[in-house]
Amino acid sequence: MKREEARVIAVIMIMAILSMTGLGQAEKRALGLEECLGRIGEKHPLIQAARRRVEGADEFSRYAGVRPNPTLTIQTENWRVWQKPPFSLPTDIDLFIYGTQRLEVAGKAGLRRDLALRSVDSAEREVEVVQRRLWLEIVQRYQSALRIQSLLTIGEENRRDLDQLVALTTTRFREGYVAEWEVIRVELERQTLLNQQSLLEQELVRTKLDLLQSMGETTFQTDFQLVEPPLLDSLLMKQSVEELQAEAVGKRAEISLLRARIERERANLSLQRANARPDLEVVGGYKRTGGYNTMMGYLTVPLPLFNKNRGEIGRAAAEVSSVEMELLAQTNYVRAEVEAGYRAIHQLETRLREMERDFLTRADSSREIALTAYREGAADLYKLLESQRARNEAHRLFYQTKLDLQMALAALSLIVGRRDVR
Repeated sequence: MKREEARVIAVIMIMAILSMTGLGQAEKRALGLEECLGRIGEKHPLIQAARRRVEGADEFSRYAGVRPNPTLTIQTENWRVWQKPPFSLPTDIDLFIYGTQRLEVAGKAGLRRDLALRSVDSAEREVEVVQRRLWLEIVQRYQSALRIQSLLTIGEENRRDLDQLVALTTTRFREGYVAEWEVIRVELERQTLLNQQSLLEQELVRTKLDLLQSMGETTFQTDFQLVEPPLLDSLLMKQSVEELQAEAVGKRAEISLLRARIERERANLSLQRANARPDLEVVGGYKRTGGYNTMMGYLTVPLPLFNKNRGEIGRAAAEVSSVEMELLAQTNYVRAEVEAGYRAIHQLETRLREMERDFLTRADSSREIALTAYREGAADLYKLLESQRARNEAHRLFYQTKLDLQMALAALSLIVGRRDVR
């Protein structure tokens, strides 16, 4: 082998070693799935908006049970500027000063307080629902970005193999063992891979930006490396679907929100029924007529002959029934969602175990045999390239299945209602 050819191969080998060990390139910051989920916190605009609704409901509850305000009335009568005898202010006018207080019946103040407290609880559950939806969105976008990152990693390994193949084919061409078209064909394969890598890099940046947007970040630096979640030994794999469904029905924020809404609507129904009973008004005060000072007082009792609050009572009763139906539908949906996620992880686990047995080993061996045969002149270039592509596709499929299982476990953990992805 000529000295120049040996130098080329040595440089390629050094580049491959540097790439494999991570030397010669900047160390990227690692970002894991749990860190992404934890960083949305209170700073996310949607979380802040839900928190503001809680603050509003809490502020309303502080004053929901206060008594009605009294009213003060000052009234004078018999003023005149004509007729005789002349007008005398102390003796001719009638002066009334009295106060009015509404007396609530049927415990309306307590019912309003109960309704306000139920509204606070419902608003707090809405915060959990918003947070859970953001978590699921982050898991989906994290998976998309991690999938592309994995493809880039596999593509980088393929590029190193093609670099070595280009060097080998070039050497054999210079030594007269192969035709020039084989060098061009291998270089074309390498350039095609580089173009694919470039497109994947652009797609990775876009998916990372989507991930940062879901996290509520205000700066969009994409110089980080995503980390695969180590979830293949998750406890979810050891639990039955019935256990997971029961846990989900008890923990899911959406179901807790609907239960809180039912309690709120029931409290509103009780308040509307109480509002059907009329309140009393008590009036007492001072009266001066014809120079005499006297006291006055009376009681007002509304007569509910036409309006017995039937409209609000009917609306509140219908709302209770409506939310109860929503709870039933959401419970069935959650159970079905857990069932689907449970089946998915076990199907992926079975598929992964089957591939781990001998699938990758056979693909690697086939490529090595083809490479050895090509070096010895016992096989043509097309067979080597086909075996190379088959090996690349096998590794891509294996890592994709592994990634799908890891992310399916993370998603199922959140679907069940847990606050982490373990």
